[in-house]
Amino acid sequence: MSKKSKMILCLLAAAAILFCWIRFQVIPGRAAKQAEYERNQKDALTHDISVVEEFKNPYMGNAVNTTGVFGVLPFSELLAGFEMDSENCALSVTYFGTVQKLGEEKVRRNLVYNSAAAMAAIDNLAEVNYLFPDGSFTFRREELEEMLESTLSGLLDDQAVWNEVVRENLY
Repeated sequence: MSKKSKMILCLLAAAAILFCWIRFQVIPGRAAKQAEYERNQKDALTHDISVVEEFKNPYMGNAVNTTGVFGVLPFSELLAGFEMDSENCALSVTYFGTVQKLGEEKVRRNLVYNSAAAMAAIDNLAEVNYLFPDGSFTFRREELEEMLESTLSGLLDDQAVWNEVVRENLY
């Protein structure tokens, strides 16, 4: 076997090893990380709030922006519809899925988180009504700020502050 043939075989072997490593190590590892990230995005206790920052807006009248906020928050997979009341700066969010099936504690925790995130991202949003087939919840900015002992404006600017003010109050 010539030196050139040996070199070609070595390169083919290296390519095969590299292909197998990428196919069976790298790609599944990335897929697992992505799946874990997506699972974490479904719960207020593990959600990455930084994804909401791109939807910051002073007014709720931008329907694409407003729906975008809720599209990246927990329960986004259950969204059924929105109704905006720009006059009263209120938003109604309708969900598939029942409170009973989801668990009342988890629903309340996620809705407090979602409300705080939406109101922190949309400056003039004063009220969010959540409608489920078996119940409804309403969150008002003043009541939420009183409960969290902080104003919601500017909370998205610093994740450490967000975690301290909002996430710590969810437990």
